[in-house]
Amino acid sequence: MILKLVWARYYQTLCEGSGGPLTRKLQYSQSSVEAARYYVRLKTHNSNSLFELEKSSTQAPLPHSLAKIVADELRQVETNYKGITLDQWILEPDSLHALVSLKSTHTKQTDQSRKPAMLSAFVAGLKAATAKRINLIRNEPGSPVWQRSYKEQRIEDDRMLFRLRKKLDDSTRALCSS
Repeated sequence: MILKLVWARYYQTLCEGSGGPLTRKLQYSQSSVEAARYYVRLKTHNSNSLFELEKSSTQAPLPHSLAKIVADELRQVETNYKGITLDQWILEPDSLHALVSLKSTHTKQTDQSRKPAMLSAFVAGLKAATAKRINLIRNEPGSPVWQRSYKEQRIEDDRMLFRLRKKLDDSTRALCSS
């Protein structure tokens, strides 16, 4: 069974009877602070399915402990990374997709073709923290968990943001119905 987690701040819902994803969406108010938004995708090393559901014959499927590690780290983002807010994210068996906002004071860069330093630092820190904890559970210290790079796309306008949010919502609904 496929695991997709979508988290945000205020509520969680488990798809009834399907063993589907935990869902969570960010509810936030408009702020006067300008922010740069990005769609970020991280893939696991060799596209391994690390975050699938555990199957149990006596109870409903539960999220895998490795997925819980990633979820724990993502819930701590705003505490650990000042100036970064997660709007929405989904954890698939072999990847993480996230909508990330960076406060404008932290997004200054001289070359527009380069990734913002704050975004790169966030991704590097997230990968390192999750890999260390995952490898402790797997008893494989130093083993790669994530691919070396990541994909990011700047979200230029509200229309694009809406389309990406809808894409993440639709894939969550599809999992709940399967």
